[in-house]
Amino acid sequence: MQINKIILYSRTGEKRILPFNLGRVNIITGESKSGKSALIEIINYCLASTGCDIPEGIIRDTVSYFSIIVSFEDGETVFIARENPNIKGILAATTVCLTRNIGDNIPDMEEINSNINIDTLKEFLTRKIGISENLHIPDSLTREPLKANFKHSRFYCYQPQYLVADPYQLFYNQNKEFVPQSIKDTMPYFLGAINEDSLLIESEITQLKKQLNRLNREKRESEKIKSEGVSQAYSLINEAKEIGILDKNINPNSEDDAYKYLEIISNWEYQPLEVKAENSALKELIDKRNELKIELGKISDNQKAATDYLKNSFGYSTEAKQQEIRLESIGLYDNINADYTKCPLCDNVLDIPIPSVENISKSLRNIQDDLKFTKAESPRIQSYIDSVNTQFHSIESELKKVEKSITALYIENEKARTIRDLNIRRGKIIGRVSLFLESLELDNEVEDIDSKIENLKSNISELENSIDSQNEKEKLLSILNKINLQMSKWVESLDVEYEDTPIRFDLGRLTMFIDTYTKPIALPQIGSGANWVAYHLLIIFALHQHFIQNNRPVPRFIVIDQPTQVYYPPEKTDNVVEISSDEVAVNKMFDFIFDVVESLTPNLQVIITDHAYLKNDRFQGAVTEIWRDGLKLIPDDWKK
Repeated sequence: MQINKIILYSRTGEKRILPFNLGRVNIITGESKSGKSALIEIINYCLASTGCDIPEGIIRDTVSYFSIIVSFEDGETVFIARENPNIKGILAATTVCLTRNIGDNIPDMEEINSNINIDTLKEFLTRKIGISENLHIPDSLTREPLKANFKHSRFYCYQPQYLVADPYQLFYNQNKEFVPQSIKDTMPYFLGAINEDSLLIESEITQLKKQLNRLNREKRESEKIKSEGVSQAYSLINEAKEIGILDKNINPNSEDDAYKYLEIISNWEYQPLEVKAENSALKELIDKRNELKIELGKISDNQKAATDYLKNSFGYSTEAKQQEIRLESIGLYDNINADYTKCPLCDNVLDIPIPSVENISKSLRNIQDDLKFTKAESPRIQSYIDSVNTQFHSIESELKKVEKSITALYIENEKARTIRDLNIRRGKIIGRVSLFLESLELDNEVEDIDSKIENLKSNISELENSIDSQNEKEKLLSILNKINLQMSKWVESLDVEYEDTPIRFDLGRLTMFIDTYTKPIALPQIGSGANWVAYHLLIIFALHQHFIQNNRPVPRFIVIDQPTQVYYPPEKTDNVVEISSDEVAVNKMFDFIFDVVESLTPNLQVIITDHAYLKNDRFQGAVTEIWRDGLKLIPDDWKK
């Protein structure tokens, strides 16, 4: 698989097309901040990445769809378009448009319709580049088995600007969680060190081991039941007697008797006891009890109010009667024309005149009228109190009946729960007895289980020998040795330290070592960005040469961003970079890339984005676009 074109669609449907030559080196040179570094993430986004790492800014503000056209080894060209996630304010679009056999036709934006999801696209690309069924099963059980797919093949296709000169990581996304282990687990498959039928064999072994565990478990259970012997039989009989399956007076006299009673238990017609649980009636009674209590409370309040009223009225009438008696005593004198300025007893002149007889008589008449009203109302109030008392006692009696009914239902429900428990216990004891009796007839079956176990063990052993993991490890070591030898030869073509020293890639640590005469030196310890870039190129191209020569299922392209960054400052924007002291190193690096690609033509495509523009025919002949003097990835008129 190689990149035929990158196509960007503006918000209004305009197209920005970047064509690439297949099987050759393609160079895009230009100023900083022109969009060169975004190409890797655009390609990766279109090729089923989970997220979208395309930089924010002018690109994601102006583009509606990111798309590519890829060409496969069978000649088919496929168009893949994925919507800019900023359009809908999401992290990444989960669907894509995939059109097969597109040829040279580039669809208009109106023709783009998402028709598959990301997982389906990943499966399509996995099959299309030829990744067969595979599975890496770790030696320990600390992680799940891993199946190599298309996303794992991309680790060897991208060298972004931040990676190409990084001494601590060699492969794309190696700094992300779980990725280093994924590279270690899947690289043996991509290198061809693993038998292509490993998945089927491993899967078959897994299923056979499950069957083996099940048979071993059945054998242990049957042996345990048999070892308990007749004591277990007597125990089961006692349990059956306790829950009413057998008469309590039954006592087996021999082992044969015990087994006969067990047969009776296992053949006992199991009829669950009827359970009568009146939950609905109980709820109705509880609701009625609550209603009666509320009504009884209201009547009690009325009863208290009437009694208090009657009590207060009786006290008032008593006091009024006393007042009447006192006022009538003043009737000792009858002279209504008497001089009220003198005392009626001693005729002395009074400072304050006494009330007139008329006033006293009026007060007496008012008290007598009040007493008449109180005496008239008392019988009616007493009658009301009597009716309230009658109603109170009636409701109180009904409430007691409801309480008794609720208590009875609670007792009934408790009995029902007990019956349910008994039904469960009966069902369990019957099942245990049946299992015990079956175990007594397993002599021949145990022998059959033993035979099956031996056959399974034999099959598993044969399959494990066919995998021959030790042979796979030796094959992997052989492949890595060849790759190391190739890098050690190529290093002479690059301007690096220790150019006459063997180079070794360590899969376990995902780094490189320089094996000097005195000691091995790890990549981070070598120093110099120029060295780091050179060793990144060595391992990536050595791996791809192996992939191609052995027809391994890895995309046939490499995208490298800013390989000259360690030689030239990124802010330099001259149309032609003047090469001085680094001329030899830079030319060696590009000549190395050209030589490897030409040796593998047409099976490897390399896309390089850089701000450098070298003064040599080979470099200039590979340039596809120059992004200077206003020309960039995003046209200026898209910003309007």
